[in-house]
Amino acid sequence: MRDSLHPVQEAFVKHGAVQCGYCTPGFIMSAAMLLEEKANPTRNEIEQAITGNLCRCTGYYKIVQAIRGAAADASKETQEVKDGQI
Repeated sequence: MRDSLHPVQEAFVKHGAVQCGYCTPGFIMSAAMLLEEKANPTRNEIEQAITGNLCRCTGYYKIVQAIRGAAADASKETQEVKDGQI
């Protein structure tokens, strides 16, 4: 059991990608699966991964930014581990 948020959840909060909350679980699940399959997805790959999720509150900009942020944070953490900083 996790005592903290998943990195994708943290990124959604950090980037203000959570609106009413209705669509958020689907976006988070899609994003988490995408990042498991591809550590550094392109913007197009992110957009393709979330095409099945509809949001009426936003233009998707913050959602895409949150997913890109989660990927960047994971990449940074991986590099720090490799460099022996963690």
